[in-house]
Amino acid sequence: MGYDFAAEDAGTSYRLNDWQMGHVRLVMLEAGAVAGDGLARLFGNERFAPSADTVPVGHFSSNDGWQVTAAQCAFIAARLRAALDADLIGDMALFYYDQPTQLRDWVEEFAAFNEQATAQGGYRVS
Repeated sequence: MGYDFAAEDAGTSYRLNDWQMGHVRLVMLEAGAVAGDGLARLFGNERFAPSADTVPVGHFSSNDGWQVTAAQCAFIAARLRAALDADLIGDMALFYYDQPTQLRDWVEEFAAFNEQATAQGGYRVS
Protein backbone atom coordinates (compact mmCIF):
# COMPACT_ATOMS: atom_id res chain seq x y z
CA MET A 1 0.00 0.00 0.00
CA GLY A 2 1.12 3.53 -0.61
CA TYR A 3 0.19 7.00 -1.71
CA ASP A 4 -0.13 7.92 -5.37
CA PHE A 5 -0.27 11.58 -6.33
CA ALA A 6 -1.58 12.15 -9.86
CA ALA A 7 -1.71 15.63 -11.38
CA GLU A 8 -5.14 16.67 -12.63
CA ASP A 9 -4.19 17.92 -16.11
CA ALA A 10 -0.95 16.45 -17.38
CA GLY A 11 -0.48 12.96 -16.04
CA THR A 12 2.53 13.80 -13.87
CA SER A 13 2.65 11.54 -10.85
CA TYR A 14 4.62 10.75 -7.73
CA ARG A 15 4.45 7.84 -5.29
CA LEU A 16 5.44 7.23 -1.67
CA ASN A 17 4.95 4.02 0.25
CA ASP A 18 3.26 4.16 3.68
CA TRP A 19 6.56 4.33 5.56
CA GLN A 20 7.94 7.12 3.36
CA MET A 21 4.68 9.10 3.59
CA GLY A 22 4.75 8.84 7.37
CA HIS A 23 8.14 10.56 7.47
CA VAL A 24 7.33 13.15 4.80
CA ARG A 25 4.05 13.91 6.61
CA LEU A 26 6.06 14.69 9.78
CA VAL A 27 8.14 17.21 7.83
CA MET A 28 4.98 18.71 6.34
CA LEU A 29 3.49 18.98 9.83
CA GLU A 30 6.61 20.62 11.29
CA ALA A 31 6.78 22.98 8.30
CA GLY A 32 3.17 24.05 8.87
CA ALA A 33 2.19 22.81 5.41
CA VAL A 34 -0.43 20.53 6.98
CA ALA A 35 -2.22 20.51 10.34
CA GLY A 36 -5.26 19.19 12.12
CA ASP A 37 -6.82 15.90 13.20
CA GLY A 38 -5.30 16.26 16.66
CA LEU A 39 -1.73 16.28 15.38
CA ALA A 40 0.48 18.97 16.88
CA ARG A 41 3.88 20.29 15.91
CA LEU A 42 6.73 19.42 18.24
CA PHE A 43 9.21 22.23 17.72
CA GLY A 44 6.91 25.27 17.68
CA ASN A 45 9.10 27.38 15.38
CA GLU A 46 6.93 30.42 14.58
CA ARG A 47 8.48 30.68 11.11
CA PHE A 48 6.58 27.53 10.25
CA ALA A 49 3.38 28.21 12.18
CA PRO A 50 0.23 26.99 10.43
CA SER A 51 -1.64 29.70 8.54
CA ALA A 52 -4.94 30.13 6.75
CA ASP A 53 -3.36 28.34 3.76
CA THR A 54 -2.31 25.26 5.73
CA VAL A 55 -3.78 22.09 4.20
CA PRO A 56 -5.72 19.58 6.33
CA VAL A 57 -3.38 16.74 7.29
CA GLY A 58 -6.19 14.30 6.48
CA HIS A 59 -5.43 14.85 2.79
CA PHE A 60 -2.14 13.01 3.43
CA SER A 61 -3.29 10.54 6.08
CA SER A 62 -5.33 8.39 3.73
CA ASN A 63 -5.40 7.64 0.05
CA ASP A 64 -9.12 8.25 -0.42
CA GLY A 65 -9.00 10.43 -3.53
CA TRP A 66 -8.40 13.75 -1.79
CA GLN A 67 -8.02 16.69 -4.15
CA VAL A 68 -5.13 19.07 -3.54
CA THR A 69 -5.68 22.33 -5.42
CA ALA A 70 -3.05 24.21 -7.38
CA ALA A 71 -2.96 26.90 -4.67
CA GLN A 72 -2.44 24.25 -1.99
CA CYS A 73 0.35 22.69 -4.09
CA ALA A 74 2.11 26.05 -4.28
CA PHE A 75 1.80 26.52 -0.51
CA ILE A 76 3.07 23.00 0.25
CA ALA A 77 6.02 23.42 -2.12
CA ALA A 78 6.94 26.80 -0.60
CA ARG A 79 6.77 25.46 2.96
CA LEU A 80 8.82 22.37 2.09
CA ARG A 81 11.47 24.47 0.31
CA ALA A 82 11.64 26.82 3.32
CA ALA A 83 11.97 23.82 5.64
CA LEU A 84 14.80 22.42 3.51
CA ASP A 85 16.57 25.79 3.46
CA ALA A 86 16.26 26.08 7.26
CA ASP A 87 17.53 22.49 7.75
CA LEU A 88 14.35 21.53 9.58
CA ILE A 89 15.08 17.91 8.66
CA GLY A 90 18.43 18.13 10.44
CA ASP A 91 16.68 19.52 13.51
CA MET A 92 14.15 16.70 13.38
CA ALA A 93 16.95 14.14 13.15
CA LEU A 94 18.07 15.21 16.61
CA PHE A 95 14.64 14.23 17.93
CA TYR A 96 13.72 11.27 15.71
CA TYR A 97 16.70 8.96 16.12
CA ASP A 98 15.36 6.51 13.51
CA GLN A 99 14.91 9.09 10.75
CA PRO A 100 15.74 7.61 7.34
CA THR A 101 18.81 9.01 5.61
CA GLN A 102 16.79 9.47 2.38
CA LEU A 103 14.22 11.81 3.97
CA ARG A 104 15.77 14.99 2.55
CA ASP A 105 15.63 13.46 -0.95
CA TRP A 106 11.97 12.48 -0.53
CA VAL A 107 11.05 15.96 0.67
CA GLU A 108 12.94 17.59 -2.21
CA GLU A 109 11.21 15.29 -4.69
CA PHE A 110 7.78 15.92 -3.16
CA ALA A 111 8.38 19.69 -3.19
CA ALA A 112 9.35 19.47 -6.88
CA PHE A 113 6.24 17.42 -7.65
CA ASN A 114 4.06 20.00 -5.88
CA GLU A 115 5.73 22.77 -7.90
CA GLN A 116 4.91 20.90 -11.12
CA ALA A 117 1.37 20.14 -10.01
CA THR A 118 0.78 23.84 -9.32
CA ALA A 119 0.84 24.44 -13.08
CA GLN A 120 -1.22 21.31 -13.74
CA GLY A 121 -4.32 22.10 -11.70
CA GLY A 122 -3.31 20.26 -8.53
CA TYR A 123 -3.51 16.53 -7.91
CA ARG A 124 -5.45 13.70 -6.32
CA VAL A 125 -4.18 11.49 -3.53
CA SER A 126 -5.08 7.85 -4.10
